[in-house]
Order: sequence, then structure tokens, then C-alpha cells
Amino acid sequence: MASEVHVAFLWHMHQPRYALPGSAANLLPWTRLRAAKDYTDMAAWLERWPVPVTVNFTPSLTEQLRRYADGTLGDRYLPSQPDPEALADLRAGNVPLPVARRGLPAPDLAQVRSATGGPGKRALWGWSLLAWLGQSVLEEDGDLRGLWEGGSFSPADLVAMEEKHRQITADVLPRYRRLSEEGRIELSATPFYHPILPLLLDSGIAQCPQPDDEIPPFSAPEDAQEQVRRALRHHEDTFGTRPVGMWPAEGAVSIATAGVFAQAGVRWFATDGGILSRSLGRAPTPDELYRPWRFSTESGEVVVLFRDTLLANRISFDYHAWRPEDAAADLIHRFKEVGRAWHRAEPPLVLIAMDGENAWEFYERNGAPFFAALYHGLQATSGIVPTTVSGYLDRFGGDVLLPDLWPGSWIDADFRTWIGHPGQNVAWELLAAAQRAVVEACLGPERDRAREHLLIAEGSDWFWWYGPHHASPHEPIFDRLFREHVAAVHRELGHTVPEDLAG
Repeated sequence: MASEVHVAFLWHMHQPRYALPGSAANLLPWTRLRAAKDYTDMAAWLERWPVPVTVNFTPSLTEQLRRYADGTLGDRYLPSQPDPEALADLRAGNVPLPVARRGLPAPDLAQVRSATGGPGKRALWGWSLLAWLGQSVLEEDGDLRGLWEGGSFSPADLVAMEEKHRQITADVLPRYRRLSEEGRIELSATPFYHPILPLLLDSGIAQCPQPDDEIPPFSAPEDAQEQVRRALRHHEDTFGTRPVGMWPAEGAVSIATAGVFAQAGVRWFATDGGILSRSLGRAPTPDELYRPWRFSTESGEVVVLFRDTLLANRISFDYHAWRPEDAAADLIHRFKEVGRAWHRAEPPLVLIAMDGENAWEFYERNGAPFFAALYHGLQATSGIVPTTVSGYLDRFGGDVLLPDLWPGSWIDADFRTWIGHPGQNVAWELLAAAQRAVVEACLGPERDRAREHLLIAEGSDWFWWYGPHHASPHEPIFDRLFREHVAAVHRELGHTVPEDLAG
């Protein structure tokens, strides 16, 4: 007899800190753009089709959203603050305009980007605002749809759309807080500035999955603990309750990382199914993949869950090319197959943890038809029980002890995306010098300010772009942000900034 299948979606929302030290202007607009299009749409779909899910917010993102809301943070990509570099960036297409598959006439982007003069600039600013509004926003506002269909913008239109961006961005966190307070979703967190926590604890752990790579030494266990503690406090201040679960940055885990979570009182954390394979030394059976595990540390036990990598990747990279109804039906069929093959007494928990923001512009109408079919299908299909992670644990717990925890991330169960390449290793060496300076400094406000810049520089995003795995026209900006924060460590301590930080 088939078992009912419990399904937990974990949508991970993340943006790094984009402002230079002491600045109130983000160098890149992604926090606002993702808020206006994707974070608002993901909330709208949950309001429209009530399904329990887990939504994970990185504090480096929520801190920015709070500052956008109170007016203490902005960015350069707004027509009210016309920045020549930002305008050139838009003209070059380095900030894409997601106009395809929106169910509305698509403008000629080449013409928009090449047009000059007042109307040309207004068209570029107009589309940069309009295209980054959520599908749910466009569906509810006939004036905005009229602007899209007309394709021309007056100065008053730009003012109105910029204000719309501000309003939507300011309402993101209150909307998710309401959903949480109503018991419709669970909110979880990530260590504050999205660091690769195992590498902060001891970068030497990377030698385990990367034995042939040169790994520069780095160890800042107090910083790792602070990134977790501060995330928990910030999340409680933002959403009203302390989170009990965490998605580590990039799903990066180790035995020591589990100990940090247990010590901080975290109930559960999640990572990739590839980590379970390496931890067991073989491919897991369905009975092993689709259940929570207890893991024992010197600081106590913590629950570890492993995502279904295949299904998460199908949503991230494949289903956008399918008819939405077919994609949702395929996913639900796969859930039912898990139930038919299940052998344990407690029901299976299929965890799908993935980026909650970047995939949807590849979907029809920013994912609206897909989510309609998926969320409705989950509600209507007998034997499928959508749940939050904690909702499942409250009912069924976990009774099996995981014997080992392989150190690695969701990418290939190693850390090669962030350490081991010469370009990455130089950054780790600069970070290590700054960290030693902070450790050796006398206690005081200067040291506190220096440590704040150090914590920011420990984020994963800078190292992501230093390696050969990814490319972006904004790599110089990420490099500048990293170097400026590391340099600020030395400045706050009254030290000479090392020449290596000049670039």
C-alpha cells in the first residue's frame, strides 16, 4: 500500500551587501529588483494558493530590505538619481530586462537601449522599472499594463513607477511576517552575511573533498558562531519569532558546522542530497534520502535534512521549457512514486530546497501558471501532504542517527566554487591577514567596527566570482566591495592598508 508523501518546499532568498563602507547607496540594484518582482510574486502566490512552505531569508538581504523601507538605503539605478555608470550599465544590457514570456507585448530591447535624447533615456529608465515589477503587480494594475502596451513613458510615469518599487520593496518583509504569523509558512534563516561556514571554522576541511587543491589557512570559529547568533537575533527582530531551522549558505556543512548550529539552539538544518551520498559512502536509498536524520555533536543533537537534488534542479533548470500544467503534473507524479516505493512506518518527507528568486523570469509570466498548477495540484491530490519542515518534525520527528557528515556544499559536495583556485586563494589570504589584525587588536569601538567589515568580507559571494566557475560583467564591482571592506578593517584599527588591497 502506498504511503502518503509529505512535501516540503524551501525557497531560499539571498542577496549580498552591495554598499561600500559608509555608503547609503547600493552599487548594484538586485535587492530592489528581486523584491519588486520575485519576492513579491512568491508571497502573492502563497496568498492566492495557500500551501505550507518554508521560506528562507538571509539576513544580509533582510537588513537591506529594512533599510530600503525606512529610506536609509537606495541604489544608483533609479531615474530620480540618474547615475551615468548605471545608465551605461543598462544600455549595455548588463542588467537584463525580463520582458519575455510576460503575457504582454515585448519591446524591441535593442531599440530601447540604443535610443538617445530625453525620450530615449525615459524609455530605458521606464522599462528598467516596469520589467522588474512582479507579474502579480501587473495583473492587478491596469495603468501599468497600459504603460507596457503603450511603451512610452512621461516624467510623471517614471516618478510613479519608482514610487511603486519603493512601496513594494517596503512591503516584502511585512507580507512574509503576516504569512508566518497566520501559520501558513515557516521562516528560516542563513548565517548573517552568507559565509561558507565550514571554511570559516577551518578552511583546512576543504582538503577532504579537494585533496589535490592548495588550500590557504583560515580559521575564525568565533566569527562563524557570531554569524549564526547574529542571524538568529536579527531574524527574530525582523519577523517576531526566532527561527528553529537554517539553510547554510550554499548548503555548505561539516561536522563542526553542525556543532555550531546545535550550540546555538538550532533545531534543524538542510543541505544537498549529494552530501548524504558522500556521508554514507554510497548512493542513499529512498528510505534514507526522504527522512530527517539526527546528528550528534559535542554541543548536542541537531536534525539534518537532505534535499532531493534532481527535483530541485528540474524546477530550477528544466521545467521552464515545459507546459506549466505538464511540469506540475510530472513533479506530483514523482512525489507519488516516492510513496509507492516507501517501506518505513512514518511517511516520507521530500525536501525541495532551492533558490527562490532567479528561475522565474525563464517561466511563463514569471512562474504564475506553474505555481497555480503546482500549488493547486498539491492541495487537490490525495496522498500528497504539503508541509513545512518543522511541521513534519513536530508530527514525526526523526529516529535514526546519521553516522557521519561529509564536508561540502550543494555544488559537487565540495568547496571548489569558493576556495582552491589561485584567484580565490589570494582573497582568502587577504581575509586571513585582516582577521589576524582584528584578533590582535585591543577591545574597543574601533575593533567592533573593524570586525563588522570582516564579517561582511567573509560572505560567500565575493569568492564565487573570483574562481573560474562563474562570470559576470559586474565582477569588478564585487571585487571592489570585497577589497573595500577588507581595507576598512585595517583603517578602523589605525593600520596602513596593505598594498595588495589596491587591486
